Amino acid sequence: MRVRLYTEKTDAMNIKKRLLSIILILMAIGAQGQTPKGWWLGMLEEHGLPLNMQITEQDGHPAVLMYSPAQQTDPMPSGSYSFSGDTLRYESKPLGLKMKLIYRQNDSSWSCSFTQGFLASKLTLYPTDTLYQLKRPQTPKAPFPYDEIAARVERKKAGVVLTGTLTMPYDIDPGFSRGKKTKYPAVVLVSGSGQQNRDEELMGHKPFLVLADYLTRQGIAVLRYDDRGTGGSTGDVANATTLDFADDAEAMMEWLRQQPGIDPDRVGIVGHSEGGLIAPIVASRNRHTGFIVMLAGPGYSGGEILLQQNEALWQAQGADTALISLRLRFLSALFAGDTNADQMLAAYSKEQLKEAGLNKGGVMMLRQQLENPWMKTFISLNPKPYLKKTRCPILAINGEKDLQVPSLKNLLSIQYWAPQAEVHPMPGLNHLMQHCKTGLPNEYMLIEETMAPEVMELVAKFILRTK
Repeated sequence: MRVRLYTEKTDAMNIKKRLLSIILILMAIGAQGQTPKGWWLGMLEEHGLPLNMQITEQDGHPAVLMYSPAQQTDPMPSGSYSFSGDTLRYESKPLGLKMKLIYRQNDSSWSCSFTQGFLASKLTLYPTDTLYQLKRPQTPKAPFPYDEIAARVERKKAGVVLTGTLTMPYDIDPGFSRGKKTKYPAVVLVSGSGQQNRDEELMGHKPFLVLADYLTRQGIAVLRYDDRGTGGSTGDVANATTLDFADDAEAMMEWLRQQPGIDPDRVGIVGHSEGGLIAPIVASRNRHTGFIVMLAGPGYSGGEILLQQNEALWQAQGADTALISLRLRFLSALFAGDTNADQMLAAYSKEQLKEAGLNKGGVMMLRQQLENPWMKTFISLNPKPYLKKTRCPILAINGEKDLQVPSLKNLLSIQYWAPQAEVHPMPGLNHLMQHCKTGLPNEYMLIEETMAPEVMELVAKFILRTK
């Protein structure tokens, strides 16, 4: 009897254990089948943009919202999605993008393949708390210890109206009380390639606003303006070239020289990137240019800069050396107008060409870009003759981690053609003059610093000692 009782008890315990195991297995299966909820964040390498995903619940079903927080705080428009096990597919037809995401239980992340038009990239979305917010601690906030004056310059023959902001220091000269009014050194800020507003706003950063605020606090008047066709400025953009933008910059400099409180003999240009090419173009022909500052300015032709840029960027991303060489040879052939350039691609597989960015879609995009009037001019435009003719003081600053205008090579070229140039390769800085890790453009947005203080200090001291 005791044995039987023991057996029944043991059987009952075994049954309970089996039931418990089955319940645990079912719970595990249920947990795996449940759609995770919350926020995730990743970085689109090719776009240089962060991507947020939120999975929430609507009417008892999972709902997916995608965000590009650097562009807007609202979700992407008209997104459709579907779940299948651990796989999520998302599509936004208005934006032409598709995403396939696979959930990884070990770290609660999503492995994602992203396509938009001809562009394709892979990224990982990691758990985060909420929608990504840009942090820009250097962006100045009112009230400001200086005056702000609206600027408007009309170039009638060119059909261009340029608008901007002039920041003027308060009169800090003790001589003012004796009837002597201060006349300030002044500078025009000229942006890089692509149409940008007066703050040179990019990925939440406002470099020109930060720089203008710093310089004005040091006693330097600063004029920054919207590029033609941007913000409050008008004018043709589709057919405009670097030379047209140089005319715009010169017009703004002449306007600035005529303003009350400005020392007309101490007015110059600070140009960033393409603006660093525009500065010597203006200085070489306008004897009133008091000085120029080239921030990440080129020392070679636009075509050579594009080759340097491609080599540096692709090397930094770990691309195959042979494929980098192929890309550079192909670009060189395109720049030279070689109609047989496609023949050098024949010996490579589709996978290799895709890796080199020379697949059918990539080549089509390159050819389209080369038809652009700005690109045609930029490729052939060389700063050499302009630097040789520039007689005013020059300050040239490049970040040592700049992958868009590689530092040392370009600084040496600038100094060779303009021996009076004071050059500074800045350790640890990228193309935007930010402290960085790699120098790759995908870092620009994630870096909170807008412009390194040591760069702004160099610029201010150079301007103030220029007579």
